[in-house]
Amino acid sequence: MSVTALLPGATDSDFHSNAGMGADTPVGRLEKFPRAEVARLGYEGLMAGTDMVVGGDQVAHEALERHLTTPEPVKAAAHAKFVRPD
Repeated sequence: MSVTALLPGATDSDFHSNAGMGADTPVGRLEKFPRAEVARLGYEGLMAGTDMVVGGDQVAHEALERHLTTPEPVKAAAHAKFVRPD
């Protein structure tokens, strides 16, 4: 058995607006990656036995690198500002 973790990044779906993070928040205004492309990348990674797939563009890959090296309290504070309405 293998497991592939899909880290989709900001994906073009209703997730953000349903979660109260619409156009009045910084995350809601991000350019979103097409959901079909995210799904394709995830599927290809699963079929290739990849353990982790970043389903986004270069910005998503850079965000992952920052995430892996940033302390949790710093990430939590940044995330709170990113998802709150302006």
